[in-house]
Amino acid sequence: MAIVFARVDDRLVHGQVVQGWVPFVHADSIYVVNDDIFLDEGRCRLMRMIVPPDLAFRVVTIDDLGPCLHNDNQKKIFLLFSTLEDVLEAVLEGVSLKNINVGNLHHPRGGCEVSPSVFLTKSDVRIIKELFALGIDVEVRDVPEGRFYDLYQLVGEGDVVR
Repeated sequence: MAIVFARVDDRLVHGQVVQGWVPFVHADSIYVVNDDIFLDEGRCRLMRMIVPPDLAFRVVTIDDLGPCLHNDNQKKIFLLFSTLEDVLEAVLEGVSLKNINVGNLHHPRGGCEVSPSVFLTKSDVRIIKELFALGIDVEVRDVPEGRFYDLYQLVGEGDVVR
C-alpha cells in the first residue's frame, strides 16, 4: 500500500482537497473512509462528481480499508476521514499511518478553537493523545501553503487544549 496522505476533514471531498492537497502530495486516488457515507449512495455520487476523472475514487468502510489498501498497493492513496474517531479505529484495525493532517473540524460540533477551521473537543484531544502514543504525528493545516500547527505542542497533559 502507498498511503501518501491521510486527512481529517468533516467536509470530505471539496476544492481544498481536490485542487490543493491531491496535487501537492501527488496522489492518484482518493479513499473516503466512513461507514455511514459508504451506505449513502447519494453522497457517494455527489463526491464522485467533484473528483476529476483522472483520479481513482472509492468510499470504503473502516473494516474494508485494510484489504482495499492491500489490493491497491500500486496506487498513491489519499485517505480522507471525517472524524478522528474513524482514524483511530482504522489504526487499531491495522492500518499503518505515520501522520495525520487535520484540516477541517468545524465549530458546530463544539470544542476549543485551534485554528479558524479546527475546533477540538475533549474526545478529539483524547484520541490525538492515543495517536501520539501509537507514534503517529498529528498536524493542523488547511491548505498545503497554510499555517502549520503542531498538535503535540498544543495539547496539554489534561483533557483540554492549551
